[in-house]
Amino acid sequence: MNFFRHDHLSGFRPIDQIRSYPAATTAWADQESFHLKDAFLWNWHKGSRVSTINDWLQIQIGGPEDVKKKRPKGQNRIKSTKYTLITFLPQNLLEQFRRIANFYFLVMTIISLLIDSPVSPMTSLLPLVFVIAVTAAKQGYEDILRYRTDNVVNSSPVTVIRDGKEAIIKSEDVISGDLIVVERDCDVPCDLVLLRSTDPHGKCFITTANLDGESNLKTLMVPRDLPTVDLQEMHKLGVIECESPTTDLYSFNGKIELKGGEGRVLPLSAENVLLRGSRVKNTECVIGCAVYTGMISKLQLNSRLTRNKNASSETYINRFLIVILIALIAIVTLLYFLKRYNELFVIPKLTYLGDATDSYSVKQFLQDYLSFLILFNYLIPISLYVTIELQRGISSWFMEWDIELYEKETDQPCVVNTSNLNEELGQINILFSDKTGTLTKNEMNFQQCSIDGSKFLFKKTRLEDEETKALLDINKFNASQRVFFQALSICHTVQVASGSLEEADAGATKREPPVAVAIKSGPPEMYSISDITEESHNASQQSELNVSHTIDNSLSGHPNGSNSTATSSDVNPLLVSDDSYGAVERRKRPVVVKRSPNFARSNRMQNAPAQPASAIDLSVNQTDVLNGNATLNGVETAPNYRPISLQFRRSTSEKDLQQSWEPQNGQAPGHRRAHSYGAPNAYLTNPIAASSPPANVLFRSTSTTSRESYAAPTFTRQPTILMRAESQRRKNEIRDFIFTLDYQASSPDEKALVEACANLGMVYTGDDDETLRVRIVPPHMDYKRPFAKPKEETFQRLHVLEFTSDRKRMSVIVRDTEGRKWIYTKGAESYVFPLCANSSADLVSKTDAHISDFARLGLRTLAIARRLIAEEEYQDFLVELAQANSSLESRKQLSEECYAKIESNLDLLGATAVEDALQDDVADTLVSLQAAGIKIWVLTGDKVETALNIALSCGHIPPDAKKYFIIDCKNREEMLLHLNALDREIIFGIGQECALLIDGKSLGVALAEASSEFRDVAVKCTAVLCCRLSPLQKSEVVSLIKSSNENYNTASIGDGANDVSMIQEAHVGIGIMGREGRQAARCADFAFAKFCMLKRLLLVHGHYHSVRLSLLVLYFFYKNIVFMGLMFLFQFHTLFSSSSVYDSLFLTLYNVIYTSLPILFIAISEKPYTEEKLMRTPQLYKKNTDNKQLHWPYFLMWVLFAVYHSVIIFYFAFCLFSYNNVILNYGQTVAFSCFGTLLMWTVVVVVNLKLWLESMYLSFWYIFTIIISILGFVITTVIYNVINLDYDTDIYWAYNNLLASLPVWLWILLTCVACLVPDYTIRMLRRALNIKSFSIFPGKQRKLKMREKFESTYL
Repeated sequence: MNFFRHDHLSGFRPIDQIRSYPAATTAWADQESFHLKDAFLWNWHKGSRVSTINDWLQIQIGGPEDVKKKRPKGQNRIKSTKYTLITFLPQNLLEQFRRIANFYFLVMTIISLLIDSPVSPMTSLLPLVFVIAVTAAKQGYEDILRYRTDNVVNSSPVTVIRDGKEAIIKSEDVISGDLIVVERDCDVPCDLVLLRSTDPHGKCFITTANLDGESNLKTLMVPRDLPTVDLQEMHKLGVIECESPTTDLYSFNGKIELKGGEGRVLPLSAENVLLRGSRVKNTECVIGCAVYTGMISKLQLNSRLTRNKNASSETYINRFLIVILIALIAIVTLLYFLKRYNELFVIPKLTYLGDATDSYSVKQFLQDYLSFLILFNYLIPISLYVTIELQRGISSWFMEWDIELYEKETDQPCVVNTSNLNEELGQINILFSDKTGTLTKNEMNFQQCSIDGSKFLFKKTRLEDEETKALLDINKFNASQRVFFQALSICHTVQVASGSLEEADAGATKREPPVAVAIKSGPPEMYSISDITEESHNASQQSELNVSHTIDNSLSGHPNGSNSTATSSDVNPLLVSDDSYGAVERRKRPVVVKRSPNFARSNRMQNAPAQPASAIDLSVNQTDVLNGNATLNGVETAPNYRPISLQFRRSTSEKDLQQSWEPQNGQAPGHRRAHSYGAPNAYLTNPIAASSPPANVLFRSTSTTSRESYAAPTFTRQPTILMRAESQRRKNEIRDFIFTLDYQASSPDEKALVEACANLGMVYTGDDDETLRVRIVPPHMDYKRPFAKPKEETFQRLHVLEFTSDRKRMSVIVRDTEGRKWIYTKGAESYVFPLCANSSADLVSKTDAHISDFARLGLRTLAIARRLIAEEEYQDFLVELAQANSSLESRKQLSEECYAKIESNLDLLGATAVEDALQDDVADTLVSLQAAGIKIWVLTGDKVETALNIALSCGHIPPDAKKYFIIDCKNREEMLLHLNALDREIIFGIGQECALLIDGKSLGVALAEASSEFRDVAVKCTAVLCCRLSPLQKSEVVSLIKSSNENYNTASIGDGANDVSMIQEAHVGIGIMGREGRQAARCADFAFAKFCMLKRLLLVHGHYHSVRLSLLVLYFFYKNIVFMGLMFLFQFHTLFSSSSVYDSLFLTLYNVIYTSLPILFIAISEKPYTEEKLMRTPQLYKKNTDNKQLHWPYFLMWVLFAVYHSVIIFYFAFCLFSYNNVILNYGQTVAFSCFGTLLMWTVVVVVNLKLWLESMYLSFWYIFTIIISILGFVITTVIYNVINLDYDTDIYWAYNNLLASLPVWLWILLTCVACLVPDYTIRMLRRALNIKSFSIFPGKQRKLKMREKFESTYL
């Protein structure tokens, strides 16, 4: 709808006036919010008429009044980039030099420039520049992508109304106070207060998928009593005063101060505000006033709340770095004192060295000490961090590409939001899980209910009394049952997405094939199937039916051979308009002419152009139709055609049809009684005549022997079969009609309850200006029962008291047709029962017992209550509510107090029980994770009984485990008593599994008064189930476990917005993209579609990432220790002269080229076990938990190997050069440059082969990277040594001489074997003898196991 006749060419133009519609009273947001005191620092755009008074904003509707003053630009610009062209270099360098290794090498580079360095300063500078440049390029590229995305958003066109004219501007130029026009299916450019809507009732429907991921429609309202003004005068409407922007998406406090003589104040709440990121749906056009723009919009404030998380492996890396740094200082200090000793006592005796210096200055001390420091600075692996970043980034792609973590139905792959936590997936000790939507599908189905002290089972269109087993339809409901389902049908906030009942009827009609010919004259849209006349009752009883096929065919059959069940020959009371009911007095069937027993049917459709029904005059004589000679307005019609929408027709011609013994289309013929009333083959679609029928029209042959066909025998079981077929048909009609209405609810529970009411016959058809309409549909259990016009009940909805996590209930106040006012309340029984009157005490006890029964079946329960409100009480409520809404400081508290007064002395009606089915493979996933050593805590808001049943059925609590309940604990003493008893149960259980179940109230006591005691006992349990928790309590539980001295690694998994705090609090947050939206998935570190994928994510990817990172870290320290170990040994043979045994080229390229590629490749591809074995054997997960492979024994073992390799390489070369250095082909002695080159060559070969030996998953590409690394050394050294550079050490032609020497090749082979034989031998012995690694080290874990064994044995 082009609301303003926009031609998209002119910048400004007049606007047509549009109507303003008073909105109905709405509920105020009850969500708790916190204020950002400095939030409005973003108001740096001068000229914007936004003022702040006590942290409250005042915004002029329509923007600044001073037209001449230039409007600011860029106020609505969003910025997700970290850098600008000016700040990129300094800011990025500052971030990178916060890392210890980078800062250390920067200091070393500066020192090497200031002193007489023993090696070229380039050896420190070039690797540092390489690492910094790679990291800066990566971060800069990501920032450029963010910048481009921001520009697309900031440059998008936005329609605004300024000075009574419409203009199109860039989104970034919107300012606070601008009147924004948002059309259907368009995104909201900033946070707006809704002022005008094209909806007749002032409503606006939106989706908030970009905010919280919820795809259901939400309804916003124009502020109630907002005066109607012309669009040209809207900028004079008044001033909006509201709170400073907060991160709470569901809370908004403000008011509109109207200008003029009235000076009225209209309150504003969250449902008057369109948030940036939401999208307008089912509303042609709305106009709103911009309040929060740019970076202070709620969406942007929420996008900046991500908390940085660090992997636990970084703790071990930092520890190793500290140890290496201490070792470096110790080595430098030792070598310095040994040098001073030689200068004082050894050099003076060596007369050929000349006289020793007598004086020793501070400058000489710094020169000597810092020279050693620079010489050994490669003990710190500078490229470790950049390699870890690359490994994590590439590994995250592997998870996103994993086909096992991809859900085909929703086209949803795994999403990795935080790649630096990949290895944490293999370190989880305790998993915190939500229940609803995580362990369950969040697909609610109404199962049972308790009404007036009696239990009933839901049977689609009827209720079954549990005691008498009687089936009750809506006609048999007593007063209490009618009131109960009436309450369910109106106590909700469900929206009908189709907009109205008429639209739903039209949508249902569209699913039927078009009607080409009808029987009754008049407008075609006024006809229904019921208008077809019926034969006499006696004739209908003579129908020939078959028992075995009647039900199957009449339920699922369709004349076209499809499975459609939406259409029927009988009247659908849901789809027939009110006017149609007056013309129909009793249920009618189509004219049926019986056939002889030997008739068969054809079931093929002719493809021909359809003739529009509206183009035909439908005044047709039925006799002519039956005889095939009907005419329409003088035009002869094609004989015997029937529209497909007219169901339950039967073929009648004996002479035109195939005989029963003739096969049709190659198929075996059926028995003559194998097709009954309504069967698919009972329709003719293949005309025998030459003329072709229109498309989608059934052919009906004429009957010349109709008298003969009436001789069929009477079938006595007809009424029973018809009733069963009719029942199923009506169920299908209701199901299709509900699907057409497309209920949109904020929670699946509400939707399930409203759909259950519709199935029973109380169909909620939508609200018209807050007038709730409920259609009462009679059941019609057989064909002979007459029916009347369906009754429709209407209620005027006055107020909605919204559900919050604190109130745990919602209420509606309605006025019925008699003017009486009622309040209906629905919520958790623990919150509703205390609100009930004393007169309902007996009913409360019965209902509570039923709720306990429901909970034991794993059903979700709600209590339903209501009462009549006196007029005086209601007026008092209005006054108090108006006062609460006018308050800006304590609106939430005052509103809840007002709600509490009206929600009192309720009459209990009953309770509902809704089933939430388990996710696929939940039990297998939980059992596998428990076998992997992961303790699982389920944190849910359900009742203890409901949660316990789900926990048992899904395998969370083992069936033979002892269950200990802590319920209704009120103080610390009771809590300690429970905890001591539970601790004794665990200790004396001697291996018996124990599960703890605790409710929200008791947990609140435990967290507040006995947190450490509760934590220490709870972590000993096999499973913990916490019930009736609020979102805050969930995060507090996670925080409590994180504070343990045992340093547990925690993970949280959930699917809803109420799980976000828990997900962000845990070490690893995992989100499920479920039905409650995707806010949890956006805030999580990892996200996927199904809970069962968690098994693969942890057991496979978690195991692989832990092994790979451990290998990467340990290998980096190993290869640098080998590298610097040769330098250390060399100093003992040079009088500690701080001379380098390596050329500067080798120092520069060792970590960059010679040893970087193989470790990076194996760090993203290593697989110690196959994926199938890891999935089958969850116990393998325990091998890596607590970063076992980064513990000191592993680190020391790698250090010992490094020391051993250094000694072997150095002294093998030393012996070679000492005893006979004539090893060149031309018989000359080797130079000193050959010694360093030979050492470097051997080091590159040994450390790469050592990595090959330690790797489990060998591939051709991995072996290729090892060969490439060794060839990289050979090629770069050959090129370097043929260039005569007198810059550092002189290795001119030295390496070429070594390559040409056969003894050198033999020596390298011998050295490699000597280095790697011990490694290979130890590895083979451990594998052959099954020796567990480092079992001789007592360690902390071994001591704990010994203590546990002692306690379990002797205590």
